[in-house]
This record gives sequence, structure tokens and C-alpha cells, in this order.
Amino acid sequence: MFWADKIAKEIIQSGKYQPYRVDDMFTPSGFAHVGSLRGPLVHDLITKAIRDAGEKPLYTFVINDFDPIDGLPQELQEKFEQYLGFPLCNAPSPNGKLESFAEFFANDFKKVLTDLGMEAKFLSSWDMYHEGKFNEVIKEALDGTDKIKAIYKRVSGSKKGDENWYPFQVICPNCGKLGTTRVVGWDGKTVEYVCEPEMVTWAKGCGNTGRISPFDGNGKLLWKVDWPAHWKVLGITIEGAGKDHSTAGGSRDIAREICKEVTNYPEPYNLPYEFFLYGGKKMSSSKGLGLKARDLISVLPPNVGRFLFSKTDYREAIEFDPSGTLAISSLFDEYDRSWNAYVEGSDETLSRTFEFSQTGVLPPKEKTFISRFRDVVNYIQLPNIVLVDKFNELKGELLTSFEKEILEERERYARVWLKNYAPEEVSFQMAQTLPDVAKHLTDLQKNYLVRVAELIREENTADELQIKLYNLSKELELGAKEAFSAIYIAFTGRESGPKAAWFLLQYPKDVVVKRLMEAAESKEEVL
Repeated sequence: MFWADKIAKEIIQSGKYQPYRVDDMFTPSGFAHVGSLRGPLVHDLITKAIRDAGEKPLYTFVINDFDPIDGLPQELQEKFEQYLGFPLCNAPSPNGKLESFAEFFANDFKKVLTDLGMEAKFLSSWDMYHEGKFNEVIKEALDGTDKIKAIYKRVSGSKKGDENWYPFQVICPNCGKLGTTRVVGWDGKTVEYVCEPEMVTWAKGCGNTGRISPFDGNGKLLWKVDWPAHWKVLGITIEGAGKDHSTAGGSRDIAREICKEVTNYPEPYNLPYEFFLYGGKKMSSSKGLGLKARDLISVLPPNVGRFLFSKTDYREAIEFDPSGTLAISSLFDEYDRSWNAYVEGSDETLSRTFEFSQTGVLPPKEKTFISRFRDVVNYIQLPNIVLVDKFNELKGELLTSFEKEILEERERYARVWLKNYAPEEVSFQMAQTLPDVAKHLTDLQKNYLVRVAELIREENTADELQIKLYNLSKELELGAKEAFSAIYIAFTGRESGPKAAWFLLQYPKDVVVKRLMEAAESKEEVL
């Protein structure tokens, strides 16, 4: 059974999480990296599975645009340093065209999520606080401050023992900053605050003090209290987070206890999902590690991009590094296998994975010629190839209009991959015609190419062929450098390149043999 179907079945059969209200969040403090897509899409897949089971779930996605700016993307550090500490909604948009810093980055992420087929009701934390929807839980939290301090100490060992600590920050009426204020008193109607110059290292408070109502958007709860507060405000019954939040003593444990002791609200179903790894490491926007989320939809068609997330159980890490690897072409192959399973009904799990990967209407369950991505990559690099004619030939009949659409889409993404991400042995392109420099090869090099053509006609793995190419050069008493440069010159006009065997075997044998013989038979022009 597909993993999301299993979770949906467990949730429904428990009878504990009705109505089915799913939620996730995002803080728009910069461009999201690809790893940030995992949570939203895990929740979207669960929502779809519950819906497919005949229920009526609602998925809300909260933009945490009331959070303070506590760091900046490198390219904005100088220009936006003055806004550190401000709510994300109160700093200007980097492009000067939108209402705020938050809207600029939130819109970018929302577009990616929508392109990947996520269906959710987007909500603004800033709006909900200012509409008074948090007033009740703010009062509960401030009244329950002693309980919250005890929870912090008991669960995480954090000492919030200072009698002047409260789980709330206000927007300073004087300087407009949120991240530099500390609430030091609460009388049931107003909070006493200080805007502290040295409270944090990333922003400087103005020193202002005063009293203000905590309600109707004058401030917000600290994050570890704000999270369970959102659950109660929105009636959430299903929400997970990255597994780091669910470690012992982590934010999930604190949220659970706040639900029990302060807000009197049942904890939602938890989905502690694994990380998205880039080159074996957890992705990080602040460290500049990994692709931006927006890059994924320029590298992969939306359905294949969604497949990257649907194919992996939320409890397993996703490893994806498209740069200089075959990860993208391998992902297309996996996607095609799931498509075939969907059409043939041969594997229920693979078939459901394909269904959950679609961003629009499901394709018909009929035999479809799917142009293999690797083949498209190879053929667009060959000389004198009309792509649609070649794939008509491979199919044995004319492609249907739908099959042509598949081919055209894959051609677009193949060109992007070759230009930006493909390993050298794949992107090292064969010249359209025999390079002129090939005419200057020595007779011994040309003889070597004739013998290489004989090897190509045999069945060899890349490893086997590489050894045979080297042994052949020794047999002919031709230096390895001269031998391999003859191959590269014949195909590219350059004297060096990727491993020769891998380079040669990526192309159809007839094309390779033809070029080798053409180079071997070429003659230097006599003036």
C-alpha cells in the first residue's frame, strides 16, 4: 500500500482526528530551498489520501509573516540591515513592487507549491493576529506563563525562571521592532515591555519602555508557544514537522505539554518527516547549501518534481543532488516505471505513486510511448537528427499528439540539464560533423580508431570497454595519451575529455562506428 494511503487509513480508523484539518507553515525570510518543499508536500499528499478515502479534509498553509527578521540573504544584507528585528510584514519588498518583504518571498514559494500541485488555503499569521483570532490564546498563554516556564524546564531543561519572562513580544511603538522587545509584566489587560538594545546579537533595540495591550496584533507569541496556539485557533488535527522538532525535549514535546496544561487542546496527529539531503547533507538556506525551491521547477517538469517527494515515505530521507550526477535522468526512469505500472496495473504501490505525482488530470490508462529522458539527451546531441522522426522510428509508427507533447517537454528539460547540471561525460557533446583537426591524426592513430570501431560493435560494459581501449593502445604501441586524444578529436575536436568508454557508449553504436571510420579515412589536404 502507498505510504500516504497507510497514514490516511490509520488517521481515519483511529477516530481521533475529526474533522480532518491539516496544516503546515513557512517563514518567508528568504528564498526557500528545495528541502523546504518536503513538509508542504507531505501534508498535501496526506490530504489527498484522506480525500481519496471519501473524507473531506481541509489543508491550511500558514505564512509566518509576523515573525521578526533575524537574518538576511547575503545579497540583501547591506540594503536591508536597518530592518533587522522588524516584523517580516513591515519591511519593504526587495523588488519594490509588492507590499512587503514577507509578500515577496511568500509569493515566490507559493508559486512553486502551486506549480507542484499543492492545494491549500493560504493564511497570513499577521492577518490572523490583527483580526483578533489569537486574542484568547494570548490571554491563556500570558495567564499560564508560570506553567509554560515549568514546561520549558521539565521538557527541555531550558531555564525561563526569571520572574519577568513572558512568552510574548510586542512591536515597539517607538522603533517598530519586534525581535528586540521583552515582556516583563502582565496585569490581565496590558503587558509591560522593554525594547532592549542588547537582547539579541542581530538587532539593536531602542531602549523604549511602556505598557500596551497584547491583543489585536500589537505583538505575537514566541514560536514554541505560537505553534500550539495556531493549532487551537485553526482547529488543526493533523500537523507534522521535520524530525528535528520531534527529538526528545524538542519543540514538539513542548507544544504537546502546552496543549495539555495551558490551551486545553488535543495534540494533532504528528508526522515527523525526514530531511531532504543535498550531496548527503541537510539543505540550508542560511548556509547557501542546495537548490532554491524555485530552481526545481526549472529543472524538472512539475509531475516529475512532485514524484521526487511522493515516491519516498515521509520517514525516509530524500537524497537528491542534480549537479554533475545522473540523479535527474534516473528520476525520470523511476517516474516512467511508475507510469507504466499505472497503465498496466502491474504494481499497486507504483501506480498510486504515479497518481499522487500528477499536478492535473490523470492521463488515460492506455498504452503510451514514453520517450526515455536519457535517449532524448543523447539524440539532441547527435548531428543531423530530427528528434520527432527518430522517436517515430523507435516507436515503429507515428507518435500521437500526446506522445509528441511528452517528447517536446522532455527535450526542453534535457537541454536545461545538459547546460546546467549534466556530468561531463554526458554533456561533452559530439560535433555535428567531423572536426577538421581530425584530418591531422597520424596513421597509427587512424589505425587505432579502426580497431576501436571493431570493439564498439561488440557487447561491452563501459568498464570492460575502457580496459580494452587501453590494452589496444599498448598492442599498437601507441601512447595512451595519443590513443585517447584521437577519440576525442574525432568526436569533439578537442584533445581531452571524460572517460572515453562512457562517452562512446552513450551514443548509438552505428553513429559511433560511422564517425570513427570517417575519421580513420580522412585525409589531410595537400596544398
